[in-house]
Amino acid sequence: MQAARILRWAILVLAIPVVVGTSLLRAQEAPGDGEKWLANDSEIVVSVNVKQMLNSAAVKKDGVEPLKGLIAGNEHLKAVLDAIGLDPLKDLHSITLSGSATSAKDVKALVVVRGKFDLEKVQTAAEKFAKKSPDDLKVLKDDKGTLYEVKANDMALVAGFVDSTALVLTPSKEMTLEAIKNVGKKSAKVNKDLKSAMAKFDGKESIAIAMVVNDELKKALGKLPQAAEIAPKLQTVTGAITLTDSASTILTINTDDAKTAGKTIMLVKQLKALGELMVLNNEEVGPIAQEMLNALKIEQAGSSVTATLKVTKEMVEKAGKKDK
Repeated sequence: MQAARILRWAILVLAIPVVVGTSLLRAQEAPGDGEKWLANDSEIVVSVNVKQMLNSAAVKKDGVEPLKGLIAGNEHLKAVLDAIGLDPLKDLHSITLSGSATSAKDVKALVVVRGKFDLEKVQTAAEKFAKKSPDDLKVLKDDKGTLYEVKANDMALVAGFVDSTALVLTPSKEMTLEAIKNVGKKSAKVNKDLKSAMAKFDGKESIAIAMVVNDELKKALGKLPQAAEIAPKLQTVTGAITLTDSASTILTINTDDAKTAGKTIMLVKQLKALGELMVLNNEEVGPIAQEMLNALKIEQAGSSVTATLKVTKEMVEKAGKKDK
């Protein structure tokens, strides 16, 4: 299923610095010129602006020190990062995933990690580990450069550096070599609907997601009784989380027409009501979930449905007092 594969890639993106670093040992801003950092014919884009998140008031005040403590307290992780010369709190700038899947056997995906990398340390650590555990990591060398084939669960990824500021990963050697050649230099061919969806972002988002609801996904959604009527007329879905001194979330569903949007908003509001019912007497979920559902706003504008939520420090503190 396309959705399942995309989800696995999305999860992997968030774990790449640790996955790559761990494999090697056991042996700036968000991307500019957006289309230059994507796979051709992409139908989904997930962008994580690491630098923006770390510089946000909320993370600076309450998140940086716990992250430093987490790294310092994990000897294995610290050794990994030392071995490859990476300080994730300073050297990682952004992570971007893009790709498409017309079928289970035809998956195209590209991950670009931008930041500051010590290529000499990475290669030394990789070669050392590859000798000890060739089944987990292979160093591939040819006249086009050095690549690293990394095993991640049941997936094999091939990584390579464009330069000391950009790491790319794809499912194959050929795709990685192509990415090294073009990424950051040549604009990709982007699905027109995805391009339109991406235009709504301003680059200040901490996490941004844009996805085309293609035929395969429409068929999958069409099997759900609640979504069967609207599925054929869905176009794109965009989502963003922006961290400042609070956390703002926005999700937009774009449809073919206002009538479909009207049916979509009814479904979304039904899901919200169901969520409110589920947390009403659920002590494990706690008051914070109730506060968030109360603050969730759902609106229709023409053929689009938008859900917005802003979680403030005051909301969290208020919920914490209720929970005592």
